[in-house]
Amino acid sequence: MTVYVAEILGRGIVAFDAANENEARARLSDKTLRRDLHVFQNQGRCLWDGVSEINLRGALPQEVETWEAGRASAGQTDEFDGHWYRRVFLIPVVDPSSFDDDDDHDRDDGD
Repeated sequence: MTVYVAEILGRGIVAFDAANENEARARLSDKTLRRDLHVFQNQGRCLWDGVSEINLRGALPQEVETWEAGRASAGQTDEFDGHWYRRVFLIPVVDPSSFDDDDDHDRDDGD
C-alpha cells in the first residue's frame, strides 16, 4: 500500500492508503470523504468549498509519519468497496455537526 494525500488549494488535508493511483482516485470520489471535507472545519472554515479541485499526490515523508501515527490510534476508519482503509487528517479538524446545540445543562431558566 502507498500513502496518498488529498490536497486542496495547495494544502495537504487528508492522508490515506491505497494499492495504486487508480484506487486512490476512486477514494477521492467517496461520498463520505467528500462530505467530511465539506463539513469538517479548520480554524472556523470548511476544509473544502465543494468547488475547488481536490488534487491527489503521494504523501511527503512527514505526512507518512503522521498517517502512521494515526493508524496506531483509534478512530477515522472507513469502509471503501468492502475493504477497510485508514484516513488521517493532516490538519486539526472540528466536526461542527457533532455538537449538541440542545444541551439542557446550558439553558437559562431564570434561576
